[in-house]
Amino acid sequence: MRERDQALLESVRTHRERLGAAIAFGSMGARRPVASLTRRIIGGMVIAAIACAACVGVSFVGSILAANAAAAEEAQQLQEEQQTPGTEPQDTQPTPAVTTEGTEP
Repeated sequence: MRERDQALLESVRTHRERLGAAIAFGSMGARRPVASLTRRIIGGMVIAAIACAACVGVSFVGSILAANAAAAEEAQQLQEEQQTPGTEPQDTQPTPAVTTEGTEP
């Protein structure tokens, strides 16, 4: 008899909890999609944030590697220029011609 009473009390408690939830949050059919949609939206935002962070990270690392490569190339060019002391860079601009015409002493 006690088991039957205990089962009845458990059933009443569950029924009251469900009624209270229905009053507070609406019917079960209306609650479930909102909860699952909220999870999906939050999950989508988390995935988008991770994807954005990955893109930014890849771009940052790529720019650092490019800067290091450019610095290494520049250092190599400077080293090559220092190894060949006999050659001087030629001036690519023509020197202006000096004329003495039209000048009065």
